[in-house]
Amino acid sequence: MFKKMAIILVSLAFLATGTAGWAKDGIDAAKKIINLAGYDACTGKYGDYGQGNKKGQELAVEEINEMGGIQAGPLKGYKLQLKFFDDRGDPKESANVAKNVSSSDFLVALGPTMSSCALAATPVYFRNGVPNIVTYANANTLTEQGFDNVARLTYTTRSIAYEMAMTVKDRFKKDSVAIISENQDYGQQLLKGFKEKAKETGVKITSESVITPGQDIDFKSVLMKAKADNPGMLLIFVTYNEGGLLVKQVRQMGWDVPIYGPDGLIEPKFFELAGDMKETYILLSPTVDVKRPAAKVLVDRWTPKYGGFPPLAAIYGYDAVKVAAKVIEMGGVDRKSFIQNLKKVKVEGVGNPMYEFDETGEGKRPSFVTLPAIEVKDQK
Repeated sequence: MFKKMAIILVSLAFLATGTAGWAKDGIDAAKKIINLAGYDACTGKYGDYGQGNKKGQELAVEEINEMGGIQAGPLKGYKLQLKFFDDRGDPKESANVAKNVSSSDFLVALGPTMSSCALAATPVYFRNGVPNIVTYANANTLTEQGFDNVARLTYTTRSIAYEMAMTVKDRFKKDSVAIISENQDYGQQLLKGFKEKAKETGVKITSESVITPGQDIDFKSVLMKAKADNPGMLLIFVTYNEGGLLVKQVRQMGWDVPIYGPDGLIEPKFFELAGDMKETYILLSPTVDVKRPAAKVLVDRWTPKYGGFPPLAAIYGYDAVKVAAKVIEMGGVDRKSFIQNLKKVKVEGVGNPMYEFDETGEGKRPSFVTLPAIEVKDQK
């Protein structure tokens, strides 16, 4: 009996000393490294979003490490290490990524862009106590789930839809619109929000059509339906691929109706596909002011490496790493303490001048502006 007990005690002592430098909740004390997990759709029909998000996160990690790593707190001097997962824009795969990240040595998950993927992943992270900084997913339901581990950098579909409804009425002076929306969370929540606000503003919806991203490419039938009622404006609640195709096909059929879409269109692919963008407008946040130091640092790093101006997915990916670093400096040294400090953080960003979150994890909404698509293209 004594011999068996001695063996057990020796074994436990060996395990204790042998694992002392191993990573725990993403913190590797031996190597002074903090492991972060990024995730988004790097391939598939939404791959442009994920590639931007990944590059933005990588640039922020590179910048922080070049400056000497974490600047304050118990982990001062620790460097960041990022592993990025491709969920392919598939909610099932996003949930699988969340399971993988949860069971592995990562402090925090950063992503994604697609609302359907975020809605699939966030419950998994919540059950496993993993903090999740949502980068660019707009679905308002994300922060209505009551999860204490989530914070969202961008604004909601509801705020976008409400702003678009008021802009249709007040700026464009239109009393009627036709709407084409995608059948995923992003498009359907925009549709729901717009209909709520349209009742208040007195904007009539003459027709509604739903399309399937990645499947529908010929929109002649839905466009003919929309045109038949002679609306004052066409609203497209879709992302960049379908948005570009819709704009192109509207103009090819000789329909000169003004077209209005959300910030999900702001990817180079949209401008490539759209062609003639006369009377096409996009709602976006104007907070990316390159005169501000935070924005200038990102642009100066992005442009020589990738060319042009960083897309919004890249901006929010970059900001997510910066927010995470600040939470770590405040004492977020494991998953539990990171979650406790996440709602207390206050940090300057590029996509938003100042990130700070309420108890639900929702950030303060920046102002919006509606610009002609051609002006948005020129800025990029």
